[in-house]
Amino acid sequence: MLFSWLRTRRRRKLLAEPFPLRWTEFLERNVGHYARLPLSDQARVRDATRILIAEKQWLGRGGLFITEEMRVTIAAQAALLLLDSDRGFYPWVREVVVFPTEFRTPVAGDDWEDDWLSDQPLAGQAVDRGPVLLAWDEVLSEGRAPDAGYNVVLHEFAHQLDFLDGASAGAPNLNDRALETRWKYVMRVAFEDHRRAIRESNPDTLFTPHAADNEMEFFADATEAFFCRAIDLKELHPEMYALLAAYYGIDPVARFGTGEREEKFKINP
Repeated sequence: MLFSWLRTRRRRKLLAEPFPLRWTEFLERNVGHYARLPLSDQARVRDATRILIAEKQWLGRGGLFITEEMRVTIAAQAALLLLDSDRGFYPWVREVVVFPTEFRTPVAGDDWEDDWLSDQPLAGQAVDRGPVLLAWDEVLSEGRAPDAGYNVVLHEFAHQLDFLDGASAGAPNLNDRALETRWKYVMRVAFEDHRRAIRESNPDTLFTPHAADNEMEFFADATEAFFCRAIDLKELHPEMYALLAAYYGIDPVARFGTGEREEKFKINP
């Protein structure tokens, strides 16, 4: 209780300070979604950005020096997933590790200390109860192109939301039994359809081949599509779109398209 009280007090003090003008310039230059938001949601993004910057440890790797611009750009994109609920501000993420470009991680099981590295280059990785790792060049280019369809920050922080309930199975904590039942059916069917499309080399799929690996990756990919290809997702997968809208508490077609606020999605059981 004492720790929670101190944390709340510290956050209130932090948010009482004016938002730095130079940080607003970073948001406007590097976070394409930000300018499309209503003013009230922009304020929510700014608040969450400050809390994430203050409460996480920001580390550079591969010779990269972490700047204010990097912190703001990454934190603000992660804040987009918290527009309707702060979800504890990613409580299990203590570190955000940033590389200049694609990186290779230590082999699993080597406690992040071994010199043996995997052969697969990555632009991002989320570790359960651990850090988020990101390639800065990907973060910057995708953050500036909100309609490109890909966003490594949204992808990796969606994984962290999935990790919150301890299950890590592509179904985040929904706190609604009817919604959970609907989610399991709709997302499972969509996942299997995507796996079949990948096996058949069908190019007409909204998601990446990586999304066919497991339901965790499919959820993270679906989150990217929800925020970065919302119109396509709503047209091609309306039930999935409605579920994600119910979970994230926003309708991006309305929120990012017209700048008008929308009614919160409800799912009929």
